[in-house]
Amino acid sequence: MNGRAHGLLALHLVKWRHLKRYREKEGVQVVSINSLLSEEQRAQCRAPIDKARTLPNVAFTSEVFYQVEVEKIFSANWVALDFVQMVPDNGDVLRVELAGMPLLMVRNHQGELKVFHNIVPYDGCLAVTDPQKEVSEIRTPYHGWKYDLDGKLTDISVWNGSYDGKDLSAVGERPRDLAEVPTAIWGPVVFVNLNGQAESFSEHIAPFHRIFENWDIEDLDIGRDEHSAPLLDPEDLATNWKTHYENWGINVLHESFVHSVYDASKEVPRLTQDGKKTCVDYIEGRFMALNYNDKDFQNTYPEFPFPDLSRSELKQADQGYFGSLFPNLHVGVWRTLIHLIISLPDGPGRTRTQRAQFYRTQAASDLAHLEARLATVTELNTAGSEDGRITQSVQKARRSPAFQSRYYSQFWDEMHYQFTQIVLNDLER
Repeated sequence: MNGRAHGLLALHLVKWRHLKRYREKEGVQVVSINSLLSEEQRAQCRAPIDKARTLPNVAFTSEVFYQVEVEKIFSANWVALDFVQMVPDNGDVLRVELAGMPLLMVRNHQGELKVFHNIVPYDGCLAVTDPQKEVSEIRTPYHGWKYDLDGKLTDISVWNGSYDGKDLSAVGERPRDLAEVPTAIWGPVVFVNLNGQAESFSEHIAPFHRIFENWDIEDLDIGRDEHSAPLLDPEDLATNWKTHYENWGINVLHESFVHSVYDASKEVPRLTQDGKKTCVDYIEGRFMALNYNDKDFQNTYPEFPFPDLSRSELKQADQGYFGSLFPNLHVGVWRTLIHLIISLPDGPGRTRTQRAQFYRTQAASDLAHLEARLATVTELNTAGSEDGRITQSVQKARRSPAFQSRYYSQFWDEMHYQFTQIVLNDLER
């Protein structure tokens, strides 16, 4: 990290600590998890799996609990924000949100992707309200301040009664530049760390990165339609982010009962006749996945007729995964495509998801593969809709006084159990 980056990080930390002090001064309660979950409830979560319970309903329905999660989980960790393909060209600017916080993705003139808090220090208004393509600067909508694509204030014309907008001396030592957010990129995914205090990104991504050793992730692009526009499937779900997380790769048992493609398959449930799993719980740090061998499920998944993503014919990728990297990146991995879901919390009872498929670059936009790409989107969207229906049903049930928490199947639910431990670890730190 160079000196300028160190300076930006130090400034960001000062702003973050100032925000916490301000909240305390204004009487905004900084709640401890100890006041939201009793000692008995936490002990139940920490018990061995055969006696343990999941987090209670309050963890999925309470606004106060959610705000603690924003502070302890979504601000303190590396979090997936969006896909790099959303700002493909120099000068592209996109307004995004993370847990209600307005952010800004910018591709600067050098081709670097940067993320800023989407707030003008002077007037407190959004710096950008609409997407912009290939612009040379950012002109703010309320009072016309201008910024370069590195977030530096460049023009305050007539703000101090002078038409010489380049003279910034009237601002003095007061805040002027857009606040940059620590950012990292893995493959097609943009990650941010809002409070600047997470572990190194290389440590965070390492378990996720290792499963792709045989996949050529450097040659990936998002699937595109006939006009070269990204094939995206955003969805707004009436469910808590943890409910969505619990249902994805760490829940194997639901497949046969929720999804039509699995219900029709003799290879699912993932069990042999003598009751042994035909899959493996892959658990490494904060990445957990259902891992299986392709040959065991040749009659389950539709054929995806795209170029192989294996790095070489000598060492082809023969493993499939449905997994999740805490706290909000979900993945389905086949030999010829990678399905990614970014899950963004939007309150205790809402989750916004951004779904897309990634292929070898040529196959992602080649018209010869268009029909297959569209069919793939349809297949995966069907499964996504089935998941959405059931996770929203679970969320509704969490309002019932007849049900407070789940227990676990020792045979199937080890990953769900470990997920609960990770959430608690973060909330208690």
